[in-house]
Amino acid sequence: MKGTAGLIKWSAALAASVMVLGACGSIRQTATPSLAADDSVAIASIANFTETPAAGSSAAALAANTLRANGLKDVRVAPADKNESALFDTAQREDAQKKLAWARGQHVKYLLTGAVEEWRYKVGVDGEPVAGVTFELVDVASGQTVWSATGTKSGWSRSSLASVASSLIGGLLAPLHPHA
Repeated sequence: MKGTAGLIKWSAALAASVMVLGACGSIRQTATPSLAADDSVAIASIANFTETPAAGSSAAALAANTLRANGLKDVRVAPADKNESALFDTAQREDAQKKLAWARGQHVKYLLTGAVEEWRYKVGVDGEPVAGVTFELVDVASGQTVWSATGTKSGWSRSSLASVASSLIGGLLAPLHPHA
């Protein structure tokens, strides 16, 4: 019995190590502002710097759902941008003032914007999904960035890109929840 218990403990430790190392990635972020549940957040179009069409739109949709799930009651998504369907979105930085003007017209407190740097399956035998995203939260009244975060995540070959991206975006936006 003693040998079986040791084998079970060893197996559990190995399984836990695999789970921790299974989805490699990193997140870096600045200090989080204090948000209230009634604070309104608009999500601007997310720049797509990948070769994957609509990666920015997918990231924006996941971000909107994540913020709502975090407890923010008023989350709005900006209307589709004419460049949104472009494979390479090169006009995003020039549109920053337009995004801010739209958010001011919506009378929201914050604007979430960002970029997708990686959103694909790796080439090779295993074809692991990988995602890389950057977000910035802008105070609409001042135009100042009050929070930013960037992160990457990869999954196993049997993982879906959507699950890896959802997990990454969930982790990035986890600090943006209302404080009691």
